[in-house]
Amino acid sequence: MRLLAFTKPFGPIDAARLAEAVASVGADGADLLVREGQTVGPGDPGDIALVAAELQRRGLTLDVVTTDLLDTGPDAERIVAACAEAGAPLMRVGFYRYDPAVGYRRQVEECRAALARLTRLAARHGVRLALQLHHGTIHPSASLALALAGDLDDVRFYADPGNQAKEGSEAWALNADLLGDRMACMGVKNAVWRSTADGWVCEWGPFADGGVVPWPEILPGLRARGYTGPLSLHVHYPAADPVAAVRRDLGHLRRLIG
Repeated sequence: MRLLAFTKPFGPIDAARLAEAVASVGADGADLLVREGQTVGPGDPGDIALVAAELQRRGLTLDVVTTDLLDTGPDAERIVAACAEAGAPLMRVGFYRYDPAVGYRRQVEECRAALARLTRLAARHGVRLALQLHHGTIHPSASLALALAGDLDDVRFYADPGNQAKEGSEAWALNADLLGDRMACMGVKNAVWRSTADGWVCEWGPFADGGVVPWPEILPGLRARGYTGPLSLHVHYPAADPVAAVRRDLGHLRRLIG
């Protein structure tokens, strides 16, 4: 299993500094976030290839490009084409947020149609799409992500037990069974539940410090199931030194894998 550094905590540094940061934390490659305030924004997707080249110079790879795309359009066309040019094998789409005022059944029909359009666009460029399991969406679990994808067999899935801790979850083994060989990546982070004056809240914490997600059980379980896809290490908690935080958490992840 390849270990990737999700680039969000590094912020808007240039491509060379980003690649150097990814190398310095001990990652095998990068999961590049394309978003305003990052190294690559949606308005300049040509820089995806620049990041890929800087990573390659350091013996690293661009394994995943994470986007906020929800449907086709000019931005989507440029971003997907840039992923193809950079040789990125997997592009994560955005989050289809749940809106109770609209209702699940209507949303799933509308969002599946949008996902289908994105899938056709990606296929024309030879790029594969992934849908991430995420709290607050209509795809927070494997079963609901599969329901959204419907008959879109080319869609892959980005599992994320940490995200599921925010909203209740299916057992990790059930998720793995349901997704099968369509699980193309897994996000790695941990969370803790804390009692506050306003009630219980679930907060992100350092992966190296543990939390509610049973990673010492999940990681050997993935190996036993023959999973060979990437693991993308996420640092979502505040850190005075993001590079040091990613390095510490990634080191802990590598030790758990053994």
